[in-house]
Amino acid sequence: MRALLACCLVLWGTPAFPQQAFDNVLSIQQGGKETGREEYSIQRGIGSGPTVIKAQAGYPTTSPTLQIGLTEERSPTAGIAKFELDVQAPEGNIVILAAGSGARLIVRSVTKGSEAGRELPGGRDLILLDEGVYSLYLPLVDAATPSGARLTAIFPRSGRRATLVARREPGAEGAVRIQLSGDVTGTLTVDAQGRLQRLELPGAGIVVTPAKK
Repeated sequence: MRALLACCLVLWGTPAFPQQAFDNVLSIQQGGKETGREEYSIQRGIGSGPTVIKAQAGYPTTSPTLQIGLTEERSPTAGIAKFELDVQAPEGNIVILAAGSGARLIVRSVTKGSEAGRELPGGRDLILLDEGVYSLYLPLVDAATPSGARLTAIFPRSGRRATLVARREPGAEGAVRIQLSGDVTGTLTVDAQGRLQRLELPGAGIVVTPAKK
């Protein structure tokens, strides 16, 4: 807990969105209209190495007033090793940090002049999601199984908790499609390189695709 708090304090003293090159750009649409864009990079772990996702999202697309920065590291054996979500919004900024410790997940949130912490059940079947960062759905590709993997999703920013089943289906030319059912329903498709090609979340009216250059 102390280590996470120290990280929070460091984050508040550093620039929220340092200059960084991202490999992929996503267009986020709701109701058929683009509402924002997200840039992300994913480095998949080899052997016992962690998979690292880094992203930056902005809403609206032009002159965004809501900006979200993300870093997530997932261990193939222990689940979430590191999670940092930095939100800059008109109503106030917040930093959310999380890390797994055995069967527990320790989550801390820091706003100006306020701190809060909690412990949640952890493990490999836990997925952290966010209503504004959609590259966080990519770990579902590794977690899903042909018969359907039962997972728990936590949205740290809103506090929402959901149970879902992720079923893996092969696609054309090495693509993979994940069918989501339960509290989170939709379809995630990635190409042979693991890049997000399409994410549909009908309940929220969200469609995410690679942005046109």
